[in-house]
Amino acid sequence: MQMIDQLRDGKTKAFAKHCFESSTPEELDAAVEGSPDQAQMEHWGITEGQWEEAVSTALADHKAKSTG
Repeated sequence: MQMIDQLRDGKTKAFAKHCFESSTPEELDAAVEGSPDQAQMEHWGITEGQWEEAVSTALADHKAKSTG
């Protein structure tokens, strides 16, 4: 989770770790293409921008791991 560990915001980092651990790369790819999940944003107390950053960072770490 090299890229996730570089996130500065604690809530964004926590949500990104959750995404990385609980979602497949395919699920994250679909999430990036769609719109932010309002229920997740409310649950984690994050903004739309934080949600997008967390999901895209988790996806990038999955891709880095698979090529690693």
